[in-house]
Amino acid sequence: MTDYWSLTSAALHGQPWRLWTGHIVHYGPSHFFPDGIAFVPPMLLLDPKQRWRTIVWGLVIAPLVSIAILAFAPGIEYRGSSALAITLWILAPLLYLNEEKVPAAQQRYTDRRVPRAPAIILLTFCLVKLVLETTTSFRLGFTDIPSLPLAHWLGAIAGAMTFVFLRGKIIHTALREFGESRHALSARG
Repeated sequence: MTDYWSLTSAALHGQPWRLWTGHIVHYGPSHFFPDGIAFVPPMLLLDPKQRWRTIVWGLVIAPLVSIAILAFAPGIEYRGSSALAITLWILAPLLYLNEEKVPAAQQRYTDRRVPRAPAIILLTFCLVKLVLETTTSFRLGFTDIPSLPLAHWLGAIAGAMTFVFLRGKIIHTALREFGESRHALSARG
């Protein structure tokens, strides 16, 4: 029962909107609501100002995850946002835990009102879930979707890769600002 919005190989053959809409359409309310609720815990780790930045990153990541899904399973029909939810379950805690290693002036990804434990719990839960889905018949959510473990693993990889990209950007910005402030101080003296 393929519809006009689900992710299929048609996304690579003249229907590119499917790269995004495949993450929006679902198999029904019983599929939509758990996927929607799954976005909440990792977003709570992020500073309120940074939640919108994360949503924008989600829009950038969505088609990349879709292309990866199609590369590994070309004949698939994917409907659901669980891959993006897993992306956030990896990305948000990693950014949050990385915050302590970044100079205070660069701390813009998280809100320190929340201790480290929830971030560690989110990561642990996500990794255990991925391993169980891969090695057993365990599934949280829809059980009759064969592509679920694949989509979830690709979402996890997307979250880790986005973290590496953003972390490199954070460190580069911190080093550049440190160099500029050091140069400004030496020019004064």
